[in-house]
Amino acid sequence: MKRTGEFVLGIIGIILSALTIIGGIFFMWAANSNEIKNTLLEDPEIESMLNVEGLDIESIFAGMTGIGVALLIVAIIGIIFGIIAVISIKGNKSPKLAGSMFLVGAVLVGIISLGTAFLPALLYLIAGIMCFARKAPPETIEPTNF
Repeated sequence: MKRTGEFVLGIIGIILSALTIIGGIFFMWAANSNEIKNTLLEDPEIESMLNVEGLDIESIFAGMTGIGVALLIVAIIGIIFGIIAVISIKGNKSPKLAGSMFLVGAVLVGIISLGTAFLPALLYLIAGIMCFARKAPPETIEPTNF
């Protein structure tokens, strides 16, 4: 039985997880950028908004660093579980293992990222369900003539 659908969903999920790394790196870069920090501090609207909310710019940038690290962790987890699942599904070797890896990857990526990486999580979830739902067609025994 061909598992092309699960394979393609897994590959797309891996690619989207890899793109999540770019998002994490961007958050970490923006949090450490003095140019962005100075631009935000010069804007009077942002300064008044921070005063009303009782926040300071340093806590916001510290939060951005945390978000960046979380996105990197999520992306690495997604890539690892995706690769294991895709290798397991290739050639219909072990669809149950692949389905388990897809489902565990979907739950971890979806929960840890707090929904920011919902596309890879959704693709892994669909692929995992497909792995368990699709059954191999029954083999028919052809009679032999002696």
